[in-house]
Amino acid sequence: MKNVLSIAGSDCSAGAGIQADLKTFIANGVYGMTVIASLTAQNPQEVKMLEDVSIEMLKNQIEAIFDVMEVSAIKIGMLNSKKNGEVVYSNLLKYKAKNIVLDPVMIATSGKSLIKDETKDFLVNKLFKIADIITPNLDETKEIVKIILKNENIENIDSIEKMKNYGKVIADFTKKWVLVKGGHLSNSAVDILLNSDETYILEGEKILSNNTHGTGCSLSSAIASNLAKGYSMLESVKKAKNFVLCSIKNSIDFGEIGGTVNQMGEIYKNIDVEKLY
Repeated sequence: MKNVLSIAGSDCSAGAGIQADLKTFIANGVYGMTVIASLTAQNPQEVKMLEDVSIEMLKNQIEAIFDVMEVSAIKIGMLNSKKNGEVVYSNLLKYKAKNIVLDPVMIATSGKSLIKDETKDFLVNKLFKIADIITPNLDETKEIVKIILKNENIENIDSIEKMKNYGKVIADFTKKWVLVKGGHLSNSAVDILLNSDETYILEGEKILSNNTHGTGCSLSSAIASNLAKGYSMLESVKKAKNFVLCSIKNSIDFGEIGGTVNQMGEIYKNIDVEKLY
């Protein structure tokens, strides 16, 4: 079994963050490990509080894993501060980490910025360049392009053509793979996977659901799981996209506050858990 590491924040409601990553790793047949960069008090509706772990604790968690364990792939989620980013960056270089999937958690669904500008700049100019793929949503793609081009007057992404154009800007800058997630397009669930030389339009089924908390975390973690198992980037993304679709179809509904994706839902449909133990 391959070992996959998540470096991200904790979600106490277990819909996103480290908790979603662990459930995704289990559902995809890899052994999940975690480095917690920050703690959040949140539920599917709001983030009430966020607190970073100390730099020393962050560094020691990374060393505790890499000093004795083989890491076949890494998913990086929300890094709240530039200092967190610097620790992660220097240690991933130190340990010659491979198969790095970076989910650039910058912008909330409401459009509100989640991290400071200096952290965004560090992600774009440093961490992006050691990742094998980054997985921004539409708002994050726009924000990243603004930073790369040093231009505040970037239009919103409202078409597949803009997704391709903006994704190409990022791919040419990082020299790595980019997956521009189009789930927030009004009439489509198309994602664009591209690098400097290749572009793939990945069609998807559009599901109208309020139970989508954790989709981005689950997608990036599933990609990391597939890379760890030896799949190509294209196959890793395709399989991860289908995994998230199944997780939404089997989602958990918490009522008015909205619900969360259910990473184990498809497995539970095919296994009678009561007969296992």
